[in-house]
Amino acid sequence: MRDRGFSVLAAAAVAVAVLALVLALLAVGVLAPGRAGRPPSAIELSHGVPVGAQDTRAGALAAADNYLALASQSVEQDPAAFAALVAQAYAPAVRDHTLAQAQQLRGADTQNMTNYQQGGHGIAVIAARRLDDYTPQAATVTSWLGGFVWGPDLSPRQSWNLVDTTLRWQAGRWLVVSSNTDLTPAPVPSVVYVNGANDQSPAFGRLAGMTAPFYGTGG
Repeated sequence: MRDRGFSVLAAAAVAVAVLALVLALLAVGVLAPGRAGRPPSAIELSHGVPVGAQDTRAGALAAADNYLALASQSVEQDPAAFAALVAQAYAPAVRDHTLAQAQQLRGADTQNMTNYQQGGHGIAVIAARRLDDYTPQAATVTSWLGGFVWGPDLSPRQSWNLVDTTLRWQAGRWLVVSSNTDLTPAPVPSVVYVNGANDQSPAFGRLAGMTAPFYGTGG
């Protein structure tokens, strides 16, 4: 019993000593929370909005993922969140035009706007994306975007689009210069079996070179 009690007291003393050492190192700046061994974050919050803060290929992809998912999800469902995104993550030259286009969309899409007013919901997901061009000043990303909407009087439905986003690095962050939906049909996820084998639709050729993000929902 004496041996066990001694070992417990000794372990406690060691733990206190280690804690004191860590606190001392923090005090003099040798250690810093979240600094040692951790790479800089590709996404940071600016006034509550996720912005791309890493000028790398991976950083450009992360920026496009977050911007497109959040824009698609909020443009009708949460206009205030969309306006905040535009203010923080869109190039100054395109902000007014982007907000005007969003207002026109909300005015024309009475079905979805009524759904949201009745308590309906929508979510946007980046299923896959591809970095088409990258320099330290600019990047172009093609994204496979999925949208899902449902509500009290609206049966669940989905839409899929391929979207081209052009980004510019400015003032320490990636900014959206343009974001355009391709006019060609986008692949719709499905598994179709023909004669017992999975039929690979030619439409899925549009996804060549794409990778799936580890995140990408707008909320």
